[in-house]
Amino acid sequence: MTRSSGPIPSSGELLPVIGLGTNAYGVSDPGEIAKRRAVVARLIELGAKVIDTARAYGDSELVVGRILEDLRARDRVFLATKTPIEGDLGDPAGVVAETFRRLGTDTVDLLQIHNMHGVDELLPTLRRLKDDKRVRYIGATTSRDEQYPALLAAMRKHPLDFVQVDYSIANRNAAAEVLPLAAEKGVGVLINMPFGGRRDGNLLRRLGDRPL
Repeated sequence: MTRSSGPIPSSGELLPVIGLGTNAYGVSDPGEIAKRRAVVARLIELGAKVIDTARAYGDSELVVGRILEDLRARDRVFLATKTPIEGDLGDPAGVVAETFRRLGTDTVDLLQIHNMHGVDELLPTLRRLKDDKRVRYIGATTSRDEQYPALLAAMRKHPLDFVQVDYSIANRNAAAEVLPLAAEKGVGVLINMPFGGRRDGNLLRRLGDRPL
């Protein structure tokens, strides 16, 4: 774990460059909760802050919220989550209210539109929440290269603080247009699969039997 930090472009706030991404899981066994609590506690101990989760990741929001409450650590993490990845968004305020309920918090550091689902429907609500200081930063995410044209269009149209993309040893495609536009617009970038992911396989697993 590194203590190196970089500034969020839209504010200058320093943020540790390494954080924790969650997965799609549902955990109820106390022993499994304890294992995840230990990971979060160690993350904070080492000086990291970012925890990124999502509504689509099973019960991850519920588990993260419970762990932060147990550790009394909400004010020591940069909590990022995402709106639903699919389904009806006819009530954007209700959609976002459920996110706060699941996390057990009144504020979220970064609220992201997941995989570009409902950008135009949700962004007005996200901007109001930012104005009301319930959300500190807003953004949009994708893990699919084919969504880059839509992401680029959203970056040009809307005042986003962050985008999140797949940029890894195995996939450098975001460097062609997404990263340069983010630099031009002053948009922070989160990397969601730095060691590969579901489609190409985790590189550490694929190369685990080879000497460094």
